[in-house]
Amino acid sequence: MSAPVAPPAHVGRPRAAAGALALVLLSAGGLRLAHDYVSDPAMPRPHDFLQVWSAGRLNADGQNPYDAERMYALQVANRMPDSRTPEHPDGYASMMWVPPWGLAVAMPLGVLPIDAAQLVWGLGQLALIAAAGVVIWQFYGGPAARWWVPVTLALGSGPVWWQTVGGQNGGLLLLGLTGFLVAHRANRPVLGGAFLALAALKPHLLVLFAVGLLIDAARSGFGRRVVLGGALALGGAAAVATLFNPSVWGEYLAAATSGGSRYHPGLGDWFNPTVGAWVRHAVPGRPFWVQVVPCAAATLCFAVYWWRTGNPARWPAVLPWLVPVSLIVAPYGSWPSDQVLFLIPVVAVAARLDARGIGLASVGAAATAFAVANVAVVVMTGAQAPLHSYVWVAPVFAGCLLSAERAHRRGAPAAIPSGV
Repeated sequence: MSAPVAPPAHVGRPRAAAGALALVLLSAGGLRLAHDYVSDPAMPRPHDFLQVWSAGRLNADGQNPYDAERMYALQVANRMPDSRTPEHPDGYASMMWVPPWGLAVAMPLGVLPIDAAQLVWGLGQLALIAAAGVVIWQFYGGPAARWWVPVTLALGSGPVWWQTVGGQNGGLLLLGLTGFLVAHRANRPVLGGAFLALAALKPHLLVLFAVGLLIDAARSGFGRRVVLGGALALGGAAAVATLFNPSVWGEYLAAATSGGSRYHPGLGDWFNPTVGAWVRHAVPGRPFWVQVVPCAAATLCFAVYWWRTGNPARWPAVLPWLVPVSLIVAPYGSWPSDQVLFLIPVVAVAARLDARGIGLASVGAAATAFAVANVAVVVMTGAQAPLHSYVWVAPVFAGCLLSAERAHRRGAPAAIPSGV
């Protein structure tokens, strides 16, 4: 029997051209709708986007980006959402509490006209999240032809919708961890450390990871080069922010160590969606140190574990499980938008299940619970639920992942993808 004849290459060209044209038209239509939305004077702007844009503009002008009164005035003038509370009847500023190196990201946004800045920030973050999902999928063995699986998981994620509505920096955090994994596989530790500088926009979320990296640095050249790359990137970013505003470090320390004011709540006034924060609010006087106890205990346990069994080569296998633990025990934050980092373990597990031919039927309960949890996050976002009420998200997501991972371990043997 003769071998089948492959169709001529030109046969698929009209279909590909039609698909590309449809993508261009959809993108153009989407951009037009997004532009109409951000330029509508009746539509409030995302509060977290406003904090980044305002802080970036102030620092680029040599002014104090941690001055709540100036941040408040700039945000009120640019369609700030209603933020009135009994403690702040006139509303309060959305503050960017990121250390000054984060202003190197905020300043390019701050110098743009605000409509353009909102488009770049919102659509750019969404594109970064989708692209990172595809990279993670392939990194953990998912076939390139099924790129739509991680994109679907990203676009169907409740935290991604919260991120898009609120305008936080979850896409940059995800890019930092994804870039580290790719650089790790390419044996480029300095580049990997530079990518991790993006994750240092919220260093409190990844305390366990940072401790592991420091242990690596004490014992291996690879670990030292990772830390060097991160230090160089953070130092360069800090230098940029300081060049525009030489007083920025003193301004940051003064704002971070002071209490709230007429124009903003203090850092300790926020009720975070973490178990530690809930325990703290149940203790008389609500001492802040109570909120840090889970992270301190987990850090000590992980430091002992990593000192005994860890090495840089293990990060691709360990990181997808360290992320959920870190988000659960975070000493601060772990806001709904921060749960975007769950895409790393979610996509990693999905890729492994796909590589072993394990269908949804084998993880039906976990997949259903995970889908319902994401829908619940979307509903809560639309209902503007209090931030602390999202405390269940990280533990439930982690439970679903553990259930799905058990199905993966029961699956038929398959080759472990490189780097895992």
